[in-house]
Amino acid sequence: MSTRIFIRIIVPSTYRVVRSVEHATQNYMRNHVNNNVTSSHFRNVNERRMLSQQHPVSQAEELTVDFDYVKKATANNETLIIDVREPEEVKEHGKIPNSINIPLGNVATVLGNLSEKEFLRIYQRPKPKEETEMIFYCMIGKRSGKAQQNALGLGFKNAKNYLGSWTDWATKIQ
Repeated sequence: MSTRIFIRIIVPSTYRVVRSVEHATQNYMRNHVNNNVTSSHFRNVNERRMLSQQHPVSQAEELTVDFDYVKKATANNETLIIDVREPEEVKEHGKIPNSINIPLGNVATVLGNLSEKEFLRIYQRPKPKEETEMIFYCMIGKRSGKAQQNALGLGFKNAKNYLGSWTDWATKIQ
């Protein structure tokens, strides 16, 4: 829009040329590009829709966990439970057993850049591999969701978010 106004004001004699080029481009797109979209494209879209309806468990549901799942995971040393709250919050409220504390601001750096030796030295746990199950939690589940997205972005395929997080854990563990 601003280009058209600029052209009209600065170069009024070329306005007709620009408009005719614009119309020619629109006609070309309408006549050639749109004709290349075949019914097979729409068939593939419909097939994908049908497949997604056959599998009611969405990816979001697979990437979130509840209290019972986390409680079982505390006994499994293969699962890495990561508390992304600040250390002061952990001291004040407590933590889920067998979890380590990596504040949200450090998650990408620690998981992406820390060497295996450094990770083991700091957290007394082996650095997670791509397929390692990781469960993130915070106070209510919002920061842990961000940490989960960071981990997924770094290539970790099995990063999960405990939606209830510490609030849910503290009320149910008593």
